[in-house]
This record gives sequence, C-alpha cells and structure tokens, in this order.
Amino acid sequence: MDISWSRHGKSFVLGTLLWLAWAPQAFTQNIPNFTQQVSSSGQTNATEPSVAVDRSDGTVYAAWQGSGTHVARSDDGGRTFVETPINNLFGPDVGDVDVRVGGPTPSGTHRVYVSSIEELPLALQTHVAYSDDRGATWTINNLAAVNPSFIDRPWLAVFPSKTSANQDQVYISYHDFSASQINVAASNDGGQTFGPSVDVLAQNGMAQAQSFCNTIPSGIEVDPETGEVYVQWITADPVANTTQGCNISQIENFHQVWVAHAPPAIGVSLATVTTVWDAHLVFDGNIGRTWQTNTDRIFAALAVDNSGVSGVPGNVYSVFPDNLSAPGNNDIWFTHSSNKGQSWAPPAKVNHDIGTHYFPWVAAGSTGRVDFIWLTTPDLSSSDTALSPWTVTFAQTTNGTSATPKFSQTSASSNVMHVGGICTNGIFCTVTGGNRDGCLTARQSAIAGATPGLSCKGPAGP
Repeated sequence: MDISWSRHGKSFVLGTLLWLAWAPQAFTQNIPNFTQQVSSSGQTNATEPSVAVDRSDGTVYAAWQGSGTHVARSDDGGRTFVETPINNLFGPDVGDVDVRVGGPTPSGTHRVYVSSIEELPLALQTHVAYSDDRGATWTINNLAAVNPSFIDRPWLAVFPSKTSANQDQVYISYHDFSASQINVAASNDGGQTFGPSVDVLAQNGMAQAQSFCNTIPSGIEVDPETGEVYVQWITADPVANTTQGCNISQIENFHQVWVAHAPPAIGVSLATVTTVWDAHLVFDGNIGRTWQTNTDRIFAALAVDNSGVSGVPGNVYSVFPDNLSAPGNNDIWFTHSSNKGQSWAPPAKVNHDIGTHYFPWVAAGSTGRVDFIWLTTPDLSSSDTALSPWTVTFAQTTNGTSATPKFSQTSASSNVMHVGGICTNGIFCTVTGGNRDGCLTARQSAIAGATPGLSCKGPAGP
C-alpha cells in the first residue's frame, strides 16, 4: 500500500508530497505514474510520512512511522526507493516523524536529519537521528528535546551550513501536555547537542494569554538567507480554552493563528544555545463575523521564500483552512508578511472550487512563488454515509506578495483517494472511531471488501 500522510489527521499520499517539493513552473498536466510505493508490502501500519529533497543532487528522502521510525532514499526522483534502517539500542519510538536535509559532510554528501517521539530512554521526549552517508548509518541523539510535561507534535527545521554539517542550526518545535505551551529547542552543532527548550509563549504576554493550555503546533521554518526562525500555532481564545477542556478535548473552534519570530539561535554549549522570540497574531477568524470560524482542519501551514540575497530576509506565508466565507464552507486561505511576521495581509482564498477543503500544506521558493496542496471533496457536509469522494488538489501563485494574489490550481490525483468523512480531532480520532484513512483506486486495496472505484475505508490510525 502507498504511504498516506496522517499526522494526527493529515492524509496525503507520498507521491503528492513529492510533487509539492518538485512542482514546476507550469503544471497543466499531471505527472504520469507519479505515485510510488515506498514502504514494504508487509508493513501495513506505515503512516505519517515526511519528505525532504537534497537540492544539491536531487536525492529524495522519505520518513514515516510504522512500529518505529523508517527512512527511505530515492536516487531517481522518487521512481524507486531503498530503505535505510535506523537501529536504536533503545528500541523503536512512537512516531511523529519529520525529515530535513542539512549542510555538507566530508564525503561530499549532505547530512540528513529525522526527528521523532521516543519511548526510551525517556518516554514522550524527542530524539534526532542524523546520517552523513545518505542513510547507510545513523547517529542518534536520544535527548534532543526534553520537557517534564512530555512532548507532542514536534516539527523539525534546519538552517544548513555552507561549509560543514557540524555547524548546521537545527530546531525542534512542539507543545507540551500540560499548559500546551509552544517550545523550541535549538542546536548549533548539527544536532549533536541541543540547548534547553525555550517557551515561546512565556516571552510574549499577549500570545500566552490567548493561547494558554490549548495550542496546535503548525510548523517551524528557517529563512534560507538569514537563518531567522519562524514557528506557527493555532488556538481558540482564553474563554474557550479554559472552559471547554483545553487541549484535552479539542472540541473548541481554533480561530486564531499565531507566528513567532526569532533571530538565529545563539550560544555554543549545551547549556547556552537558546532563542529569543517575538510573537504576532496572524489572523482571528471571529473578528467581524456573526458565526464561529474554525481553523482546526487540523494544522495551519508555514513557509518562507528565498530573497536570493544573503542577509536579506524573505517573505513569510501562512496558509490555513477556515469557514470564513460562510458557515460550513471550509476553504483554503493564504496570507503573507513582508516584515518578519509583524503584520499580515488580509487572507485571500486560494481554492477556486466549491466544496470542503482540508489539510493544506505549502512550500515557498523564489520571492512571491508559493505552492499549495490540500484535500478536497465537492460535498459541503462530508460524511461516511454520503460516501464523500476526496481528491488531492495542487495550486501555485507567482505573486504571493501582492495585495490580490492570483492562484492556479489543478488536480494532483487521477483517482479518488479517500471516501467518507475525515476526522480532524487528532489523537481523539482513535477514541471516536473517526475515519482518516487514505489510498488510491489505481491499486489493490488493503481493506477486505472495499468497493472498487470508491477508494478504501478503514478504522482511524494512531
């Protein structure tokens, strides 16, 4: 079966993610035979993939969880993959993987990083594995990010050194399981040692007041020319957060999007590597509306473009699903900041079609050029009963910094890849039995009794 993306609810097939990484300027036609199986046929619990491309030579790395962390490498643009096992003396981890490419190694390759939540030696903390030989062998830092309140939804970002991977700046963002603060741990030596986790919200009174006890981390990115760092999250509001179960229930309407900014991490030792943050409200969907909006489908997405000039910062982009146009109409919305996240343009709707649009992801390239991908169904009220058909949509803008950006979109899947409703309640999908599986009709279903032509259906994953 093909890997599907389901990090607490995301459902992208791997081929689609690779298209996002390699999207050309023109995309009027789909790439033939694009979907490629990566995990072994016997690995039926492969979920939550992450993809990174080494732009120096085109090598593609895919990581996923399946009773532990797995990584595969492709040397032919995603047509074939070879798995590069990570052997940890402490055994398999929990998952929530993320993969990134760093700076050069003595052998002429580039360092590859994979982060995940660990079981041992410390449960629900984060470790980082890295390889300097294209995945042949791995070094594992079992104590990369540590929090006494445990760690959930970690994301990984790397600012590659131009001279040595041992000088890469590596960042891990996450939230904890108590006050649900947004934390970032940083390394200035290529992931070998990390400084203490820094509470982003504690440095920003308004952000902390609005986000207390209820956040969903939604990515961390590094400006490719300046090394400045951006971290994003969504939340509800102080009243809803404290009266509706905080991050325990996830039943609130997450209508606020926040981004925090920091200069590159400072410090050279384990105890001193740290970051200093300023936080800014990107958007509040409940301002000026008579209905409750909801951005929790399930993440917002973050990107920074490349100015092309060393030391000159790029533009920051935030993308999120929300029912801003009308109650029940979930669309994809886009905004940008040209002053390091201090102020943001009014959100513009990306999708052209009518229906339900979930789980956007985004990548930025040269100035103003941004690629998008999301799941869509023509049903405004998707459900298992209605057998709502879902496909993958790709879009692009080349004037993302304009007050009126233009978007082109096309189908990124030739077949229905999911049927029914899609659960957006994170880990609580396992409690409610919510459906968030995904597959392709072009291949034999792994689900016994699946109806041909209607994709597949199955229980919620972990």
